[in-house]
Amino acid sequence: MKPFISLDWGTSSFRAYEVNAEGKVVNQTSAPEGILAVKDQKFEETLETHIGSWDKSLPVIASGMITSRQGWVECAYAECPADASALAKSITTKTTTSARNIHFITGLHYESPSIGHDVIRGEETQVFGALATGAKHFITPGTHSKWIDVENAQVIGFATYMTGESFALYKNNSILGRLMQDGPQDDKAFARGIEKAFSDPAALLHQLFSVRTLGLFNDLPPESLASYLSGLLVGQEVAHATIGHDQSAAYLVLASPALGAAYITALKLAGLDVKLGDPLCAIDGQRLIAHEAGLI
Repeated sequence: MKPFISLDWGTSSFRAYEVNAEGKVVNQTSAPEGILAVKDQKFEETLETHIGSWDKSLPVIASGMITSRQGWVECAYAECPADASALAKSITTKTTTSARNIHFITGLHYESPSIGHDVIRGEETQVFGALATGAKHFITPGTHSKWIDVENAQVIGFATYMTGESFALYKNNSILGRLMQDGPQDDKAFARGIEKAFSDPAALLHQLFSVRTLGLFNDLPPESLASYLSGLLVGQEVAHATIGHDQSAAYLVLASPALGAAYITALKLAGLDVKLGDPLCAIDGQRLIAHEAGLI
């Protein structure tokens, strides 16, 4: 294969990696400049601010929300089930004014039996980069967590949970946050929230008020309330997402150790088999898809 630049550009973060012909990262940069932070659609200017000194002859393989309606180039979703070759056939290419060739990998659409339509952009690339693990169930935590199922190297379906965004909304914009104080992660409070959610997964709207009452009656200190709230939300997500799954099924969490730790804890408390995957697996996924497309 040939060297390339991997561009993982999401809603809140920008990450770029220079990858050599052996698939090793030789240069990298990141910034809290996701697509929503880019003003007036100045995506090329933002890109060159971060990688302007990198070889312009290298193909740039891009995935994530950069291909969404709010991104640089909107790419139509590919349909599930889909393998790497299906995404390779859907690549959209743009040549910038600085003469870079950027190849945008689109996301996937799934006709969800529960919500009608579900979509992902970027997470499918992570999954294709982690296929060698042999896992069939993948979790990508974040603002919108994704639970992705794979069979025969195809993404056959997935489900989105607005857990991260819900946590931020409850903490910052509801009465639940009024008693909270900043503090380190409280693992015991987090586990308490998970176990409360597991006790009755359908009772989340009722259980949420306990974030306030546990604080009012000093059952939890103010600096532990956020951890408890996080446990409630992650616990409810895990309880729902694993309904009907074989209890012996193996799950792979695709995230940094810090972000993935909460889900590792929650799945282990549920008695499930879970491991942490490679945080940079999106690069391998992009490499696979781009090679299928004959780009590298």
